[in-house]
Amino acid sequence: MQNAIIKALLISSGLFSAIGFSSTGFADDSKPKSESEEKPLLERVANPKIKSYLSSLSSAQAYVGDYVQSTGERLDRFFGSDVLDVTHKGSRLIVYTPFTLYDNGDSYSSINFKAQIDLPRTNHRWKLLVSSFEGDEEQNVNSLNKTEISPSNTQQTVDSDSQNTLAGRYLFQVSKNAIGHVDLGLKFINYIEPNPYVKYKIRYKKDLTESIEARTTQNLYLERDRGFAWEGQQVFDYQYQPKWLARSQTSTTWWRDDAEVLLNQKAVLFESVSSITARAYFVDGNWTIDNQNAIFNSVALGMNWREKLYQDWLYGELEPRVTWTETDNFNEPIYSLRLMLEMHFYK
Repeated sequence: MQNAIIKALLISSGLFSAIGFSSTGFADDSKPKSESEEKPLLERVANPKIKSYLSSLSSAQAYVGDYVQSTGERLDRFFGSDVLDVTHKGSRLIVYTPFTLYDNGDSYSSINFKAQIDLPRTNHRWKLLVSSFEGDEEQNVNSLNKTEISPSNTQQTVDSDSQNTLAGRYLFQVSKNAIGHVDLGLKFINYIEPNPYVKYKIRYKKDLTESIEARTTQNLYLERDRGFAWEGQQVFDYQYQPKWLARSQTSTTWWRDDAEVLLNQKAVLFESVSSITARAYFVDGNWTIDNQNAIFNSVALGMNWREKLYQDWLYGELEPRVTWTETDNFNEPIYSLRLMLEMHFYK
């Protein structure tokens, strides 16, 4: 299995680097698309060896969930958000291969994974979670859906510090418009020192109008090493055209020991190019607020281009970004280009 995964990574990485994303993302919607143009990139590859490797890794069964997904949540899932994984039956392993290149010549790459193992005899209420993210640079494997708040000290946001995690998850509420679950487990400091934690998360959504949906998330978190934290997120989605959706996303994190509030505000414009391609254009700002002052830490502009490369389990992602930070009074922009392959294995 490991050899097959490595071969698939090498083959996919070569294709991804050589030809980038499929040209279907730029297709003129006014022209009829042929059947081949609607297929993901690697499903159009004729090389028998590549087709053999991909077929050996393919999976036939999709997730089935009771929670009703909205258009915004379906876009989140396409862009790799794991928020709704708790509602789905079945087990899944996700492998990430992010590579980031900066304008000063520095580059960062890693191979990360996370697994969610369903326990069907518990009526799909309990799941086992395992993750192993290598390195600080690529902890947030999906930058579009993470807050990426950069605090002024050693504290981090609740969900960004997810290295080396082993936990159990219990789904205590699931309905048409609400999800609630509790995580109980261990994180590991420096990969070996156990750090017990418990997390309580509840999420609600409501249709304000036919075009506007609101989603609210409350997260209570307690761990041995850093103490108690509260995190809240408010999302408003406005779909004004079938292929366009605008989002306002506000995330706030408060750590009790630091008496510090971390605030992230993000505006995103989603474009559904086709059934296999989507783009997101975003602006992202971060603040740190304490009892004395409020500091504007950073602002970023970028575009995330994500495409399904093969069936429903292999995705490619390209994200150019420019960032200005408070450390140099926002004088020097930092340019970066991020490429990533994401593979899902499920049964």
